[in-house]
Amino acid sequence: MPADADPEPAPAPAPAKRRRPATRKGRPTLTRELIAEAALEIAGDEGFPAVTMRRLAEELGVTVRALYRYVDERQEVVDLAAALFLSRWEVPPLDPGRWREGLRTYLEHQRALYRRHPRALLVSLDERVSPAGVHPNRLRNPEALLGLLRGAGLGARDALYVHSDLATRMFAFTLLVDHPADRGTAGDADATGALPDGWAAAHPGLDLPRLTEAAGLPAPTPDELFEELARSVLADITARLERASEPG
Repeated sequence: MPADADPEPAPAPAPAKRRRPATRKGRPTLTRELIAEAALEIAGDEGFPAVTMRRLAEELGVTVRALYRYVDERQEVVDLAAALFLSRWEVPPLDPGRWREGLRTYLEHQRALYRRHPRALLVSLDERVSPAGVHPNRLRNPEALLGLLRGAGLGARDALYVHSDLATRMFAFTLLVDHPADRGTAGDADATGALPDGWAAAHPGLDLPRLTEAAGLPAPTPDELFEELARSVLADITARLERASEPG
């Protein structure tokens, strides 16, 4: 190159590959996980019928059209939320040799999950969840409970009855006891109030001596009622084990 020639310009650096920002205006960018989380929060507070694409878009601060870049239809949102709900149902290993402690652990974990998203429990009434929305925990944990009961000595029929009875009790307990207490409406018209305010006054012609007497007693707390539920279940299992061990 001649001494007086201008040096060749250095090649321009390759443009940096653009990365999608982790946040936009202080919010995380939209993901299927965020959609599932928002849907579950709505369902847990208000039930799955409140989960609409428009409502989700409002909660997430996006357009409805943006949601459809991540999910094909509302059913997929329901499936994602149901799977997320069940993914949080974690139960430690259950030892049949310590079945009383194991059953209490199972109940406590179930109660904690249900209290977090109470109205999501009604998904089986409000929606039809596709197999994709059935998280493995929905199969794994009942299998573990049945294994605990069978290992403790119950027959297959008794174990299945206890499992079904337990599911019914926990659903009812969550919706009638824990949920009203957690939202501050306990005693209005739930399982902890014998005679909710105003009910007797609305029917002055009724003679209600037993309910009136019960209404004057201190209402049991949700924790006290839960302890009674656990004791009742344990007593039922114990009675079944004793009957199974009887000769003949």
